[in-house]
Order: sequence, then C-alpha cells, then structure tokens
Amino acid sequence: MNNRSRARIEPSSPRVTPRNPSQHSTLPWVSIACFILLAVLSLTLLTWKVKGRAPVAAFESVVLSISKPLQQVTTWTTRQFRGLWDNYIYLVHLQQENQRLREELRWIQQENHRYIEAYLQYQRLQRLLSFREQTPLDAVTAEVVGRNANNWTEIIYINRGTRDKVAKGMPVVTHEGLVGQVIHAAPTLSQVMLLTDFRSGVDALVQRTRASGIVAGRGRSTAELKFLPVGTDLQPGDRVLSSGMGGVFPKGLIIGEVKDVYQNGQPTQHVEIQPSVEFSHLEEVLVLLKLQ
Repeated sequence: MNNRSRARIEPSSPRVTPRNPSQHSTLPWVSIACFILLAVLSLTLLTWKVKGRAPVAAFESVVLSISKPLQQVTTWTTRQFRGLWDNYIYLVHLQQENQRLREELRWIQQENHRYIEAYLQYQRLQRLLSFREQTPLDAVTAEVVGRNANNWTEIIYINRGTRDKVAKGMPVVTHEGLVGQVIHAAPTLSQVMLLTDFRSGVDALVQRTRASGIVAGRGRSTAELKFLPVGTDLQPGDRVLSSGMGGVFPKGLIIGEVKDVYQNGQPTQHVEIQPSVEFSHLEEVLVLLKLQ
C-alpha cells in the first residue's frame, strides 16, 4: 500500500468566523442618529408649519388622505357598536319594564275582580235585606256553603244552625221567591231541601184565577203544579204563589210561573212550572224563623 492510502483521515473541525467587535459598538450610534434625524425632521416640519410653507401642507394633505378612510371606518364601527350596546341596554330595560307592568296589570286585575265580586255581593245582600224589611217574619241571613244534587235529591247547605235559632221545617227564601225548607239543623250548619226536590210539595195557587193545587218537585230545577182539574183557566206566564195552607210556608211567596199546560187524557192537567229562583246561582238566602 502506498503512503497516501495509509495516511489517517482526520476529521475536519467547523470553521468559526470571528465576530467583529465593531458591530456592537455601532448599534447605539445608529439609534442616536435616527433619533436626531427624527427630531430635526419634526422641528423642520414645525418651523415650516409656523411659517406657512407649502411642503407641510402637502405632507398633511397626504397624511389626511391616507388616514381619512381609516378614521371613517373607525368612527362607523364605534357608532355601530355604541348603537348595538345602547339597543341592548334599552331592550334589557324594556324587558324589565314590561315585566313590572305585567305584574302591576295582574295585581290590578285581581283587585278589580275582588271589587266587582264585593259590589255584586253588596247588590245581592241589599235586595235580600230589602225583602227582609218587607216581610213581617223574623229572618236570618245565611250563605250557601255546599250543594248535593243528583237525579233524586236537590239539597243545599247553609252556614246557619240551631245556634242561630234555625230549626227543621223553616222556610228558606230569597228576594226572587221560595227556595225550599230546612230538613235538618246542626249547631252551625243546616240542610235545605229545594223546591225542585222530588220529595218537596208546596200548597200553591194561581195568582190570576186563584186556582189551587200542589207544586211538586221534578228534579233538575223543574217543578209541576198538580191536582188542577181539566178545563181550569191557565195560561203560560201565570204567576204561582204559596197559598199558606199547611202552616209551613207563609202565604204570598212567589214560586214561579206557568211554563206549559198539557192535556194528557187524565182528569187533571199537567202544568209545568218555571221556578222564579235560579237555584244554581244561589249564594245568599233568608231563613224565616217564625210563622205568625
């Protein structure tokens, strides 16, 4: 082998370029020179502006021409954002105001309903008390607190009882007419059988002709006048009153009016009576305590 092949190949080391120390020393001077140049330029522009030189006006015109679109975009964006924010705040306040107004309206409606109910009750009681003043009998006012109506019985419950001198058999009325009679009395509660109950029977007479019979209940707020012979003078609209016979109901209480008259081939007529009292709307009644 020759000497060239035997020679060891030494790894070559990377070549390092020495740094020039003058580069670090020139950087501060460059900054200072830029600062001085900018200061001189600013002073020159300020001097020209004071003296009214044209280059400054031209420079300002160029700057304004460049910055005007950006300024317009910035102003428009700011206005839009401010408008959106104002609208958001307005909507929040509007929603709060609407909620407050809805609550106030709800309260006013509730108060209005209470006032209307109180006024209607006042009117009913006024009519009832006026009727009470016209009757020669002692009476006590009662409120209807319950109902029990089915195909065979029609009963209401009132909040007066034996503590108020209410007793079994006493008539119950309103300013519209006869309601029924007490069939059971507890200390603070009484049971009243309505005129339309199947078990009810009231001695009655026709006001126009003075023909007499028995008004019997038929259920479902209806009644009939029984035991009137065929040929008795009756017309729809004739008023039917209590006759006072039997000692239970005083004479002259309004029962209702003749609604229809049927000839059913029997010795007596079938007379349908429309009660003067709207039983489904009863709220206050009078109990007649003593018959004289």
